[in-house]
Amino acid sequence: MKKILFSAALLLIAGGSIIAAEPQADRAGQVLLTIDKRPVTLGEFEYLYHKNNSQQVAPQTIDQYLEMFINYKLKVTEAEAAGIDTTSTFRNELKGYAHDLAQPYLTDQTVEQQIIDEIYNRLKEEVNVSHIMMFSGKTPDEKLRSRTTLDSIRSAILAGGDFEDMARRFSIDRASRDRGGNMGYITACRFPYTFEDAAYRTPVGQISEIVETPFGIHIVKPTGRRQARGEVLVQHILKLTRGLSPDQIKTKRNEIDSIHNLLVAGADFDDIAARESEDPGSARQGGRLPWFSTGRMVKPFEDASFALADGQTGGIVETDFGYHIIRRLDSRGIGSKEAMTPMIKNTIAQDERGSLPRKAALDRYKQKFNLTMNHPALAMVESVIRSNGSLDSATIARFASMPAPVATLDGGRQILLSELVSNVAPMNGIEPAQAYDILTQRLNAMIDEVITSLAIDDLANENADYRNLLNEYRDGILLFDISDRNVWTRAKDDTKGLDKWFNSHRDRYTWDTPKFKSYIIFATSDSILNVASKFLSETKVDGKDLASALRQLCGREIRVERVIAAKGENAIVDYLGFNGEKPAATGKWVSYIAYQPVILEAPVEVADERGAITTDYQAHLEEAWIKDMRSRHKIKINKKVLRQAR
Repeated sequence: MKKILFSAALLLIAGGSIIAAEPQADRAGQVLLTIDKRPVTLGEFEYLYHKNNSQQVAPQTIDQYLEMFINYKLKVTEAEAAGIDTTSTFRNELKGYAHDLAQPYLTDQTVEQQIIDEIYNRLKEEVNVSHIMMFSGKTPDEKLRSRTTLDSIRSAILAGGDFEDMARRFSIDRASRDRGGNMGYITACRFPYTFEDAAYRTPVGQISEIVETPFGIHIVKPTGRRQARGEVLVQHILKLTRGLSPDQIKTKRNEIDSIHNLLVAGADFDDIAARESEDPGSARQGGRLPWFSTGRMVKPFEDASFALADGQTGGIVETDFGYHIIRRLDSRGIGSKEAMTPMIKNTIAQDERGSLPRKAALDRYKQKFNLTMNHPALAMVESVIRSNGSLDSATIARFASMPAPVATLDGGRQILLSELVSNVAPMNGIEPAQAYDILTQRLNAMIDEVITSLAIDDLANENADYRNLLNEYRDGILLFDISDRNVWTRAKDDTKGLDKWFNSHRDRYTWDTPKFKSYIIFATSDSILNVASKFLSETKVDGKDLASALRQLCGREIRVERVIAAKGENAIVDYLGFNGEKPAATGKWVSYIAYQPVILEAPVEVADERGAITTDYQAHLEEAWIKDMRSRHKIKINKKVLRQAR
């Protein structure tokens, strides 16, 4: 007996261990319920339960949410039965959502984090940089000449030439060439990526390879490194001197001297800055400037700002703009990695680094889907373009007739040469090598597009988070369309049903105070209004036809507005219906009268309280619809699986 009990205890323990070790994927894949034998998994239920509860002020219990979830799945079932999921409109909309929702999953998070870490580490250090910049050129010949010239300059410097002399003679950067190319200290995230990368990767005292930015081509020489100084917050008073004569500059100097003496004597900096500073952008804020770091201000202003202590006011500083008096208010180091990450991501998104995480992810999928390039076919294409001297219309036509694949992926998906050259314009006058490069770029773009499409399909099978999110959007589209068809639009269009509902539930719709109901006829003059009044006294016009009848009679000089309002809600209603004072005319509608006015104690038709009545009728339709669906569909809940829900 004891032996049996002991064995049972071991079995229970073992069973507990098995349940505890059950893989998450297997648990999530268990069938929680079926609707007409169609399974709904525990994973889908839990995903929507937690998402719904995170958006609710008062979270629901699992049992409470289950009833709402069943109604939701019933509506989706009805939409599928109605064939909504087979329409081209639905498929195109879902395809667009699938593409957009997949983008975060098509990024290599490891590569992105490596880039973020690299930039954050660079932000901790500042580099003193000199450079020589030249125009990159527009045509291939100009680009070649420019690079050849800069390469010669670089070679001369490496052979012992003077960098500063070369910068003064050849650099087109007017801001730095007079200083021998020196830009001062720079920080990360302030310059184009290629320039920043050269500045931080090149050892101090050495010369970088030629790098290209949107501004030109450069060689970069780091001359020093230091720990980042962080940011400072300052206010300043400025007397502008740029463009002034020597006598005018002397007057400005006297003015700034007088201001400095006042500050030394204890005058209020904010007050004087607001009255005297000639920097209008900051004067309104008492001379306050935004936080700034190294490389954001002209060098004399920057050096003076960082040299001050917090709360200290400095002497007079001269820059290219004029004379400044600076007061340092506060300072701070660089933020934590977490705090800086949004700014770093924004920087990444705007330069070449932004494509690297996605490229890494696509490269992984290229291996997964066995991308194979047809190198002999591509070599043939290059050879034909070179022998013809260009990619002209005849060459394009020749390629368009060739069904040879240039790239192949799993599942038999091919990119054909004819497909590659479709919609390619002739490139007459373009060098063969450049024309082939353009064609190669187009091929790479087509491959990325195909890989992305395959990856999105693969995500739905392999990634539970994406699958749940996509399924939520899919069901949401179906839910909206079927609900609009069976409830929302139906309620608005079902005038007989609305009237019947209202007449059966009049006691629900009451007002605390009477309301004035009427059509108000507005006219641009008393004479126009008299014409309309005479017409209406002789001709009986129904309210719904009133606007069109009067428009035919008086054109755009008259308009009609249906109103229903309580006293105090509308000045014109107060005057016409509740003996209030006549309000002053506004705009061109200077004259007005009430047509078919009446004071109501409660609504007498649907139009008197349309919003509330329509909302209640929609709720009635939905309730009846849910009751009908529950009677027609077989719902089976697996209570054992439900107990595992959390």
